[in-house]
Amino acid sequence: MDGHDVHQVKLPAGGLLVIGNEANGISDAVEKLVTQRITIPRIGGAESLNAAIATGILLDVIMQSKK
Repeated sequence: MDGHDVHQVKLPAGGLLVIGNEANGISDAVEKLVTQRITIPRIGGAESLNAAIATGILLDVIMQSKK
């Protein structure tokens, strides 16, 4: 949740998208491999997004950036 706005970063041509849930995040072992943290900017009063919904939003942004 402390990443850079996904709409403002230059996304790499390849890589992996790792999704962690709000309660547990990602494991320490995976965290050590992360090179870029991204986040979805919050608008309004929502505290967080379901991991599946967040994944869908991120995949859409990634696909739009490839056009």
